[in-house]
Amino acid sequence: MKKKSFYLFMLFSIAILFSSCQDKEEEIDCNDLEWGYESEIFPDKWGTCFDNCGGKAQSPINITGAKTDNSLPSIETNYDDVAIDVLNNGHTIEFEYHEGSSINYGGKEYKLLQFHFHTFSEHKIENRYYPMEVHLVHQHEESGALAVIGIMFKEGQENPFLANFTSNLPANKGERYISSDSVNVENLLPTNRDYYTYTGSLTTPPCSEIVTWLVLKSNIEASTTQIKNIENIVGENFRPIKALNGRSIKSSN
Repeated sequence: MKKKSFYLFMLFSIAILFSSCQDKEEEIDCNDLEWGYESEIFPDKWGTCFDNCGGKAQSPINITGAKTDNSLPSIETNYDDVAIDVLNNGHTIEFEYHEGSSINYGGKEYKLLQFHFHTFSEHKIENRYYPMEVHLVHQHEESGALAVIGIMFKEGQENPFLANFTSNLPANKGERYISSDSVNVENLLPTNRDYYTYTGSLTTPPCSEIVTWLVLKSNIEASTTQIKNIENIVGENFRPIKALNGRSIKSSN
């Protein structure tokens, strides 16, 4: 009987020790955290250090069941030809757009700040992922609210806009390429600007829920090589799909 009790005691002690080790492994020091997409900094753990990342209006989502709304405004673009600074910020390749370009949406002007890439796509459309998604980030000056245009890439012909940067994409964190030639991001957008829209968040920390998402229905093409070149630099930098939590998805017509 004593022998049996001893074995039970040992098993109980081992279980406690194992549980304690697991807790230590899962501890995250928020003061020293650099968020990312792998292991201990995986997106599901962002909420530990960034409260908004556990919110109820998070992005990205699976865009399905959208309701047509004929009252939705068109997206009016006012993009200038500019020389673009391209930065590898350790999470994506960010194309920083010089001041002066904007969109007008719903009677409000949103200034274009930058655009960047995710591989695979972050949003799903009708349960489907795409190999790459670009986000054009615009900000309303007075309120600070964001309007982000999302565009899906499919594999196909070489993309003429991306071809301007093929040999100059910064491969390492902190590296920057300053272009000497002017380009216009208007040339990246599809002709058809019909879109899905919903209220959501940034898809990276701090996950602020201040975004009006404008996800274009029409996708654009890039060659397999172009997509792979970006993926080889940024890795799989997409946040998993978040719950809709009662939000509505609208579709322009």
